[in-house]
This record gives sequence, structure tokens and C-alpha cells, in this order.
Amino acid sequence: MESMGQTRKFFSLAVAAIFFIYTPASIAKELDLGRLEKKYAQVGSLEADFTQEVYQATLARTKTSRGAIMLSKPMLVRWETLAPERSVLVSNGIKLWYFTPEAGAEDKKGQAIVSPASELAKNPLIGILNGTIPIEQAFRIKSRSEKDGLHTLDLEPKKRMGDVSSAVLEVGSNYLIKQVKLIHHSGNTTKISLQKVRLGAKLPTNLFKFSPPPGTQVVEGSR
Repeated sequence: MESMGQTRKFFSLAVAAIFFIYTPASIAKELDLGRLEKKYAQVGSLEADFTQEVYQATLARTKTSRGAIMLSKPMLVRWETLAPERSVLVSNGIKLWYFTPEAGAEDKKGQAIVSPASELAKNPLIGILNGTIPIEQAFRIKSRSEKDGLHTLDLEPKKRMGDVSSAVLEVGSNYLIKQVKLIHHSGNTTKISLQKVRLGAKLPTNLFKFSPPPGTQVVEGSR
């Protein structure tokens, strides 16, 4: 009789476990990509703090930097690195400037590399954050998962996207992008984590203007 009672108890627990696994409350809600893309496509701007981790495969080391990013449509960008070394990337929609104050000639008055702003179209990170790259059109979704309200998408470009071989996108339950990780053909990885994200704020136009300081070495980039 005791054995029969234990069998019934085990059966009851097993049924309860199966019921819990398959109840709708325990099934992770799938990320609505249309809703995500619409959220970013409809706003005119984005600003956030960022932490960037770049893994350099040849040196087997990771370099971490921090700063702030500001985007305003159609293609105004200010990507300012504050630590450990300062630099700023600015696009006014026509020209793209990358300024490093401590670089350049021996006098260390800084170096500015200037390129057409159209170069930004090659950057998948800017396109995703700017809402100009439809994810399902540009990427094949290899896998998706969810844990504690954080959705993770493993993406593979459908067409060649520079040196990017794949990407991992992390999105919060509030449909804000938390992290973008780019895996490069070279073996390097670039991971951008975003904090204090604000969508739709009015950003001053002077943020997207740049004039090289006196003595700056100006270098023409790719055209």
C-alpha cells in the first residue's frame, strides 16, 4: 500500500510539472520584431550612454571604452568616447569626421579623418539604432531566446555587410535595444552595451557640427 501511495504521489507531481511547463504564463513571449522596428523607425532621435568592448583576436585582448552616442535622422551622428582615451565621430549628413585629440604629428595637436557621411550606411549598428535597417530583411535569424524579460536574437547578414559575419541583438521587455554584438570575419568582436536610452529627445544641431581645432592634422579618408 505504501508503494502504491508513493507511485500515486510521483504521478501527481509529474502531472503538475507538465501542466506548469505548458501553461501560457510560463511560455516566454516572443519578441515582436515589427513592434521593435516601428519603435525605432518612428522616432527622430536617440541618445544613450555606451560601454564598448572590442576583442582583438590577434592580440587576444579586450579594450573597453565608455562614452555617449547621439543620433538624429536622417544621418546625423555624434559618437563621443570619453574614456580611457577621448575621441569623437561626428556626421553632419554630408561629411563624417573622426577626431582623436592625442593623435597626429609629433606636436600631438590631434588628427581628424574626414570621409563622406555615406560611409555610415555600411555600419549595421547605426542602421539598427537609427531604424533604417529592417532586421528581417537584412538578417537571417539563426536563433532567438528569452530569459528574465531579455530577448536575444542571433543574426546572420543576408548580404555581405563589410567585415561583419554575424550579430547578436539583446532587447529588453520594454522594446529598447540593450546590446549589440558584432562578430567580424577577422575574429574580432565589438560589443556595445547601451544605458540611459532616450528616444525622441530634441537634440541641439550644434552637436553634429565639427571644425578641426587649429593645428589639427586633417587626413582624407575613403571616398
